[in-house]
Order: sequence, then structure tokens, then C-alpha cells
Amino acid sequence: MNSDSQATPVQVECHNGFLLITFNQPEMRNPLGPEVVNVLTEAITRAENDASIRAVVFRGYGSVFSAGGNLGNFQKRLAAPMNADGSDPIAKSNRTFGTFLEKLRKCPKPVVVAAQGAAMGGGAGLVSAADIAIACADTKFCFTETKIGLVPAQILPFVMERIGTKRARRLMLAAERFSADEALRIGLVDFVEPDMASLRLRLITVLDNIGACAPNAVMATKQLSYRKGWDQSDQGLSDLLDVSATAFAKAMRDEAGEGISALNEKRTPAWKKSFPPSAIEKW
Repeated sequence: MNSDSQATPVQVECHNGFLLITFNQPEMRNPLGPEVVNVLTEAITRAENDASIRAVVFRGYGSVFSAGGNLGNFQKRLAAPMNADGSDPIAKSNRTFGTFLEKLRKCPKPVVVAAQGAAMGGGAGLVSAADIAIACADTKFCFTETKIGLVPAQILPFVMERIGTKRARRLMLAAERFSADEALRIGLVDFVEPDMASLRLRLITVLDNIGACAPNAVMATKQLSYRKGWDQSDQGLSDLLDVSATAFAKAMRDEAGEGISALNEKRTPAWKKSFPPSAIEKW
């Protein structure tokens, strides 16, 4: 745990072009309350608008990554009157987390999550929304909402996309707790590491690999990979290939000149950045 762990619920730091976002309420199991979601949303806006940022990284201080939504103000939220138009203020509050997840998905920079201890509810949903997810072997996962009488409302589409509708339905309907190895098997995470030292090394490797790639090419590839509908019809596939051809031509006239020159000259491309290990040595 960082010695500044009581200072702010979320720490946002940029290290050599990598935006490191740290959940910083370990004594509360790093809840995703409204104040946290607001900071996360602002951080993603920063990543979108800052050309120097190459990737976004989420981690949590303490024994868990995140236990999900903050239910500490449950009674206060229930006591809030209905809006004048008949809508429920609880729905608006809940939708805020979905707005953040939408923004995260649309962010052109790669999003990497490194989880330890537990990722529950919204915390597991955040893992689902990441482009690359890493977990320590002791991490437990659960979509806990139905067990406490709630609905996994905002995370549901991201979970279904990540692990498939049938698996997502089973895990959410029964609120089944499962291991990091099971999370790897079903595709919720991409890597499982035996301990925190190995988790740190894997995270550094993943970020260094991203930093070795051309930033504009990475952003274009991410955006193409999330285009919808290409697998639903021949026209959808044709449209994707047309857009991809345009993206390829743009890349050819942009970063490919430097990439091919570096390859021929056996040197490092000018865009290469490495994640500094010192940034996570206290984790």
C-alpha cells in the first residue's frame, strides 16, 4: 500500500506516456462510488485528448482490486424522492457507471487492468470492459449483484461480450464465485500470474509491448476491432473491409515510413516508450 493511501480515493499519474489509475481506498475494498466514477471519467477524457498517452492502466491498492459499487449510502439513496418527471434518481446514478464504461470502450488508447485479491460486481465488470486483463492467481471473481437483490445492469453487455452470453448468464444469475484460473479459461482475463511480483512483471511486459507499437496504428486497430455488425451480414463484413483498407492506407502514409526505416536500419522506432518499473514498485 502506498503511504499516501488516505489522501484520495483514486490516484491518477502519468508515467512516460502510460496513465496509471489506482483505486486508493483499500480499507473499504476500493469501492466504485460516484466520486470514484467521476474521477475515472475525467481520467479517460484526459487519455483521449492527450496524444502523448499510449495506454491506460487500472490497479488497486491493498488486498483487493475492487469489490464493486459502494453500498454504504444505500438508505440515503432509497430516501431520495422521485424526480418531477416520474423518473427514478437511482436509475440516473446507476447509468453514470455505464456512461463511464461506454467512454472506456470508445477510448482509442489500449486499456489494461491488473487485478489481485478480488474483483466483484462492478470491479469484475471493469475487468470485462478492458482490452487486456491480468490477474494474480489468488484473485476471486463474482458478479455479486443478484445475491444481494440487485441487477448487474451497467456491466451486463460488457460481460456478455467478453465471455459470451451463455456463460455470462450462468455466472450472473447464480452469482457464482470463481477463480482466476476459471476466469482465464472462460476468457475474462488474458493472463494469470502466480504472485504479485509476477503480476508486476507481466504488466510491465504488456505495457512495453504496447509502447513498442506505433500509437496511431494501435488506436486505429482498436477502433476497427470494436466495429459492430461485420459478422451479422455480408454487407457488414464488406463495410468493415472497406473501412480497414482506408485505415491501412492512412497508416502507410503516416507511421509506416518510420517503422519500415527502423526495421531496415535495425534501430528502435522513434515512437517506442517503456513503462518505468519504479512506478509500481510500492504495489
